[in-house]
Amino acid sequence: MNNFVHLVSFLTSLQEFENFIAKFGDSGFVLVALGSMVNLYQSQEVLREMNGAFAHLSQGVIWKCNPSHWPKDVKLAANVKIVDWLPQNDLLAHPHIRLFITHGGMNSIMEAIQHGVPMVGIPVFEEQAENLIRVEAKKFGVSIQLQQIKAETLALKMKYKSAAVAASIIRRSHPLTPAQRLVGWIDHILQTGGAAHLKPYALQQPWHEQYLLDIILFLLVVTLGTLWLCGKLLGMVARLLCGARKQKKA
Repeated sequence: MNNFVHLVSFLTSLQEFENFIAKFGDSGFVLVALGSMVNLYQSQEVLREMNGAFAHLSQGVIWKCNPSHWPKDVKLAANVKIVDWLPQNDLLAHPHIRLFITHGGMNSIMEAIQHGVPMVGIPVFEEQAENLIRVEAKKFGVSIQLQQIKAETLALKMKYKSAAVAASIIRRSHPLTPAQRLVGWIDHILQTGGAAHLKPYALQQPWHEQYLLDIILFLLVVTLGTLWLCGKLLGMVARLLCGARKQKKA
């Protein structure tokens, strides 16, 4: 029963998104999804500036943003729909999507490339900034720092045209889909009894070899042996010198 209720709720949500997108016809829509942690970093001033930028667009904007965090003194732009959940991959695959505003997570970037959607990245964490540097280098999109967001700046960034469509063609041209590759490797492992030939030799070594204890022991013996031999040689030299001095005194 619960599964049926969830399914009905999901389908209802999809229909609401479709109805909203249909309002803007060929102009399409912009998808904004900045990750689950961004609510901790989005100040009311940032929300105000982003809303101001979106208000100048001819496209609709579907924005994943917790409604409880929305500033009470800011009127939501007429072309903006805020939701606390959205089917990101499905919306990125929609034929009317025009732009994806993302936090720069690797999964989000790969989904955007898969569907040929240009990106504007607003990184929150360091690895996201590094991901977006690669996005800019490949001309899939541009990035802007969260603390530097202004309505005018963001509006200019959203006019960016990218090579994301070309990247999508490259990604889709692989002869096998990820699902087909996964099934192929599973079949290979089952047919070869666990694919032991693919396992690195290190996993088959005894524990003392894995931790290099044999090498450490060898080096320790050599070092101690060398020190002992040097000690013996120094002792012999010292005795010879003492003997020579005694002979001179005699």
